Amino acid sequence: MRFSVSPAAPDEITAACRLLAARRVGPDRDLAALRYRDLLTSGTFDPGGLFVARAGGLVRGAVLTQPLPGALGLAWPPQAERGRDRAAIEDELVAAACDWLRARGVKVCQSFAAETDRPDMAPLGRHGFQLVTRVTHMRREVGPGGRAGGESLGLRPCAAARDAFTTTLLLTYDGSLDCPELTGDRTPAELVDGFRGNGFLTGEWWYTVEQDGVPVGVVIWEPAAEPGTLELSYLGLVPAARGRGLGDELVRRSLAFARDRDLHTLTLSVDVRNEPALRLYDRHGFQEYDRRDVYLAAWPGPGRS
Repeated sequence: MRFSVSPAAPDEITAACRLLAARRVGPDRDLAALRYRDLLTSGTFDPGGLFVARAGGLVRGAVLTQPLPGALGLAWPPQAERGRDRAAIEDELVAAACDWLRARGVKVCQSFAAETDRPDMAPLGRHGFQLVTRVTHMRREVGPGGRAGGESLGLRPCAAARDAFTTTLLLTYDGSLDCPELTGDRTPAELVDGFRGNGFLTGEWWYTVEQDGVPVGVVIWEPAAEPGTLELSYLGLVPAARGRGLGDELVRRSLAFARDRDLHTLTLSVDVRNEPALRLYDRHGFQEYDRRDVYLAAWPGPGRS
């Protein structure tokens, strides 16, 4: 079968979204297809990252990719109709989408999958995506109560001292056990930009953590998609501040931060290799509600091999 691959035309988006959701079962399949379509037609996703393979005037395969801040990218595994050309179609879709991402400055591309979906990741694997770790998603109900006493840490808003925040954030990467492969070939500015979220423009929920006026870490909170939920997006300490119980205090501060805003749940994600962090969150009653494989492809910047 002869086929061509290029970005989806507007009238091909619906068919492409149905293919992307084809592995789902029953109502979940229809809901997933609608969600993809809404993201692509509302401006939330760039429709230029949706590639289709077409033959005989019909969409036979699709793949979705998106560039993210900080020279990062996100890819979903391709889906193609069953047949002897399926692998070839999926390979060409992935190749075209990866070229599109690299042309937009992406240096590290991520893809996430449940363990049961590993067979779907084979086309990405043939194009440099490697399974590097798993990430556990955890949550804890905030519950009633007041702020615990004995606090030794101060929080300075990012907007009040952006340079101090940036410098401290970069220091927390030293020896980090949370997916260090994400650093890749990215510059310090790109590493910081990769954290850009709901609070970045004002620094409202981004803080430099200080002890006796000395920066010792950063904490980033963001409103989660689920109503009433706060996401502990990042908690990082500089090497000299680790192992001193400061993480426990910051978790307590996170619970209080959520409580003060009438939010009932605190969520976070952590690399399963990060045993100190897992012990920290276990001490504070967090429980896993999901787990995902993490696949990464690292692409050198211009002029690098």
